[in-house]
Amino acid sequence: MRTEDGPTICIPSSVVREAEDDREATRKLGYVARAAAVFRADRLVVFPDREGERRRGGEYVRTVLGYAATPPELRKDLWGEHDELRYVGVLPPLRVPWRTGSTPSGEESKTQGLVTEVGPEGRVRVNSPLREHPISLLVPSGMEVEQGERVTIRVSSREPVRARITGKPEDGFQVVEADLSEALAGDGLAVATSRHGEELSVPRLGTIVSDAREAGGYTVAFGAPERGLPEMLGLSPDGIRAAVADGRSVEPDPGFDLWLNTIPAQASEVVRTEEALFVTLGSLTLTE
Repeated sequence: MRTEDGPTICIPSSVVREAEDDREATRKLGYVARAAAVFRADRLVVFPDREGERRRGGEYVRTVLGYAATPPELRKDLWGEHDELRYVGVLPPLRVPWRTGSTPSGEESKTQGLVTEVGPEGRVRVNSPLREHPISLLVPSGMEVEQGERVTIRVSSREPVRARITGKPEDGFQVVEADLSEALAGDGLAVATSRHGEELSVPRLGTIVSDAREAGGYTVAFGAPERGLPEMLGLSPDGIRAAVADGRSVEPDPGFDLWLNTIPAQASEVVRTEEALFVTLGSLTLTE
């Protein structure tokens, strides 16, 4: 079981905009999923950037990432066949210690399901290995779920099906769709990654790690190839650089606590999103 919350990662729906084909797009998203797994992310938020999308948009990104985040033994039952999943064979293994299967007593079994629809009166429709079609289950009091999230299901009978949602999986990350402003509204230090942000240094990293611990963790947002966060949010790169230099907030304020350049010695003209994920999270998840 986790001893602390992991980061929330935000990527745009345009993240695979420059992939030449579906195979390359799937491979790229596999690296994103690997980063989320390696750095113990709790949530991977796909936020809309429809102006930057090309042939593959948010639905494609969420489907491939959701499939990658699902335990291997449940993928076929939960996802079935989708055109977006044609090349999932190139996805790298995440090697996350998924917890599924029967309880030690054998009286009940535990599995996972995928929320396909959030309905009224606290009920959701869940795609699970229990039946061919989604089943309607009641969400426990005090628990909130979103479409696309995985849930843990306790099964007391398979014929007829009697099951209940008991919580969310303890291991792995959830893939959800949300506006960037909604993703930034929660607890944690909200970090925008950009080459126009404050250059990360060893002394500065120490204060950022301390601030994040006090805030309850990180929410880190990334841009897309040749379309960074400033362009997505309609912000001037010069304005961001000036605000950072003067210690002012970036205006208009999209909700970030700081804009950070985690590769200050960047030699390549472009850093790919999946590369920025490993570099940024590798720095921010260091301990004091």
